[in-house]
Amino acid sequence: MAVDHSALEVDGLALDEDQSVELTGWKDAASGAAAADFPLAIANIRLDPHSPLPIHEQICQSIRAAVAAQELPAATLLPSSRELAQYLGVARNTVAFAYVRLVAEGVCVSNTRRGTRIATDFPVRSGVAGVVSEERSRLRSSMRTAFHVRSALEVGIDRGPNGAPFVLNASDPVLYPRTKLGRRIAQKFLDVPLRSQATHMSEPSRFQTSLAAYLRSARGVVCEPSQVIAVTGLEGALDLTTRVLLDPGDTVQVQDPAMDIAHSVFFAARANIVPIPTDAHGADPESVVGPPARLICVSPSVSFPHGTQMSEQRRRAVLRAARAQNAIILENEGYCEMRYGGLRLSSIQGMDEDGQVVYCGSFAEALGHSVDIGYLVVPPTLVESFVEMGRRISNAPPRQLQDAVAEFVDEHEYAFHARNVRSVYADRLKTVMRACREYLPRCSVVDPNGGLFVVLRPEHPLDDVAVCNEAAAEGIPVRPLSRYFISRAVERGVVLGFGAIAERAIRAAVQQLAVVLARHEARSGNAA
Repeated sequence: MAVDHSALEVDGLALDEDQSVELTGWKDAASGAAAADFPLAIANIRLDPHSPLPIHEQICQSIRAAVAAQELPAATLLPSSRELAQYLGVARNTVAFAYVRLVAEGVCVSNTRRGTRIATDFPVRSGVAGVVSEERSRLRSSMRTAFHVRSALEVGIDRGPNGAPFVLNASDPVLYPRTKLGRRIAQKFLDVPLRSQATHMSEPSRFQTSLAAYLRSARGVVCEPSQVIAVTGLEGALDLTTRVLLDPGDTVQVQDPAMDIAHSVFFAARANIVPIPTDAHGADPESVVGPPARLICVSPSVSFPHGTQMSEQRRRAVLRAARAQNAIILENEGYCEMRYGGLRLSSIQGMDEDGQVVYCGSFAEALGHSVDIGYLVVPPTLVESFVEMGRRISNAPPRQLQDAVAEFVDEHEYAFHARNVRSVYADRLKTVMRACREYLPRCSVVDPNGGLFVVLRPEHPLDDVAVCNEAAAEGIPVRPLSRYFISRAVERGVVLGFGAIAERAIRAAVQQLAVVLARHEARSGNAA
């Protein structure tokens, strides 16, 4: 839906986005009569004049949370912008702009005669409502915490139990290079430091030098060692990037679907998240409708959860989109080492001539999550900002761990290990695909280009959340495909990870999952 923010109208009120918006006061007795007719969730909206979040975004956030918690059911009529503005003590344009944002996101629908209502077809993810309500209840009875902490609790990250079959975002601990890497890590922690920390910071570290050379050779990344920033995995990389680049209310365009880690971090940063539709060629930035982006987040080599590879034409389209919007591209290549097929294409960062790409990667998939070390390659103009913010939040992994990994990379043992691990996972993927086609003939299986995950799509419509909850109760923590979408065009299916499951246990786990799906189909009347 195209939205012209220069001239918008809600409740018959012309809205000028540039008009100043400020908090003019609080509720008074005169507004009591109108408030009595408001839905309870609206009457309980509380605005914080000291929050860095704009007032209209605070209103949006309150309504979004109430919809997710099912406190505002579908088709609920919201107060007019005039009534709500009078009740909250803000300018009418502030409320009108909040309503326009919600309509553009599909949370609400607006009609001149019928007013603004909650949309009837807005997807409310099952399970979120209970989490939100539970966390709200707990927070109200505890000490007050910062707004970004409350946000992180409301939109959590799906962390499955380690060791369970088909758990996502987990690698096989058996494949950890205990002898070659473990020996190095132990030695680095036992060594006496020969130079001061200040000296280390004044020049590129061995980790930075090794990574710059490796990324240039393996990924086509063009950078100097000083541009490499060590972080604690993907989550640390996303957190640091949002702290440096995003202000509340900034727009982030995110490849859709995407990892819930990205959703959670951007939501906690109070960003306006806009989906980028994805097809067989990867994310399509030219089909995005919405305000100009500050950040464009894509995964070119291996997208989550379909495992598709972005074509070279799409990579150049992403660069054109960033140039047109003066946006920064966040190129997430966390699963690049686990790529089983497709062409070897240069990174978007290597194609960039304008210094607009932040490149993100990790060693976790190849070395295991016990070696939780990742990296960012940032444009030269942003190095000082990333380094300073990283120091303030203590985002870097221990120097000894960085040095051990750098030595592992320098001596070409990392490339050899990654190749062996990739071969093991490729064989495991084939076993998963064969088992799914044998025991789940009524499901289509998406053959991924890479990654440690597979998507199953049943032939008949199903409640994927209910199926996955039932499977998790039986010890199979598969995940619903729908939870990883931002847009309203949600797909239904089951996502399973095969990184941590032993190959000999795959067939039995798939059989158990098939039983769960068959029970669900029988209850839904879809069984053959």
